[in-house]
Amino acid sequence: MTRVVIIGAGIGGLATANMLAKAGYDVAIYEKNDQPGGHAGMMEIKGFRFDTGPSWYLMPEVFEHYFELFGKDVNKELDLVRLSPAYKVFFENESPVIVTSDEKRDAETFEKIEPGSGEKLLEYVARGDDIYQLALKHFLYTNFSSVRDFAKFDVVKRSHMMTKLAFTSIDKYVAKYVSERRLRQILEYPMVFLGSSPFAAPAIYSLMSALDFREGVYYPKRGLYTIIESLTKLGRELGVEYHYASPAARITTVNGRATGIDLADGTHCDADIVISNADLHFTETRLLDKSDRSYPASYWNKREAGPSALLMYLGVRGDLPELEHHNLFFVDDWKQNFESIFKTKTLPDPASVYVCKPSASDDSVAPKGSENVFVLVPLPAGVSLAGKVLRDAAEKYLQLIEQKMNIKDLRKRIVVKELFGPNDFEEKYNAWQGTALGPSHLLSQSAMFRTPNVSKKVKGLYYVGGSTTPGIGLPMCLIGAELIYKRLAGDRLGGPVKKIHKLPEQQ
Repeated sequence: MTRVVIIGAGIGGLATANMLAKAGYDVAIYEKNDQPGGHAGMMEIKGFRFDTGPSWYLMPEVFEHYFELFGKDVNKELDLVRLSPAYKVFFENESPVIVTSDEKRDAETFEKIEPGSGEKLLEYVARGDDIYQLALKHFLYTNFSSVRDFAKFDVVKRSHMMTKLAFTSIDKYVAKYVSERRLRQILEYPMVFLGSSPFAAPAIYSLMSALDFREGVYYPKRGLYTIIESLTKLGRELGVEYHYASPAARITTVNGRATGIDLADGTHCDADIVISNADLHFTETRLLDKSDRSYPASYWNKREAGPSALLMYLGVRGDLPELEHHNLFFVDDWKQNFESIFKTKTLPDPASVYVCKPSASDDSVAPKGSENVFVLVPLPAGVSLAGKVLRDAAEKYLQLIEQKMNIKDLRKRIVVKELFGPNDFEEKYNAWQGTALGPSHLLSQSAMFRTPNVSKKVKGLYYVGGSTTPGIGLPMCLIGAELIYKRLAGDRLGGPVKKIHKLPEQQ
């Protein structure tokens, strides 16, 4: 039986393990930390259950499709609820705006703020949905291994439009639809979660607004970590081995072929196939000998990392009626905020902030009479921030949240406070430049230009996760697992895998 060793139990590694185990391979995962999930981890403190990373459940059809491959119903695996409203947006000097994910209602909201923008929003979302459906059918589920991947009628028919969008920034594209600053910010903010700036990301990513306004925002009860729990449960049913607190130290090769991994404790694990779900920069520059590196340090010097972040996990006494489940605060000087993060590499002041209150939808994540709050402040990559400097920054941003989100005595009511910063991303996840997300989604780092998921130097060595194709985010990592299966199966068809077949033995 073909032996597969996977480095890292992030969602990409877990999802890939399940597919290959179902395809008949003998699969083992070796994880550096003491629990699965990677960035999508979980922490329990004094009755509070915190998701440590991702908190938005988008692209539900990707999850549905993945579980269907195993004969599972995602709605039985996860207790999903559609959030209503989807999120609330706060501003420095204007009243908050509620986004409901009901197109007509949201169009009415836009219309009240800027006459004529209601119809423009519907047009923008419809165009974004068209791009999204095209991406699902032809771009997200492909390894771009052949020119035939692009020679599809749907793609050729829209080639002029797609080319134009590829070379137009989101900011310029959005300006063609709405001019009011707050509305532009609402349509541009998803670029933060793609690790990029709306002034640099291509307008192709306007598809993200189709997810916000048309598909809706969902939440699995007990948190997004239930996705990880479901994947590992499925893996155990399929015979996947899990080894925690087992960091990899080296990928071993013989005559240009992967032969396994050496662990930090000196143990060697034989393998016919090695798949790294670890940070790709770390994998290439630290786990491989120089002669085996497809992407050496010189390659990464030309790439752009997505932002790092200050994360705060807060247990708060009393209610926070001012907040919905998802909340965003946007500064007036939008461009300066992004220049701080991507150009001058300075801590934004003031900063745009994301605040999640899952206890708004789920009583199980906080003790009675308390609120569970997760805060994310995007920061520059490559900046060290630890100790007192990290604590002082957290205090400053909490004061900002108190003032701009009109929350009385927030800091005085905090009973649990855990901080996680750029240095922690580097230490815990071996993250390149301490990025919280991975390589940003510039045009030069998207789709066929993103770092491929297969080694150019070592046979039998593959990559999965946010560092590689198709990109950042939980659904992207699930798709990435299918792309690994497609490579091993020799499947060059566009679109999702229709069925998992037994794969040939690897020699």
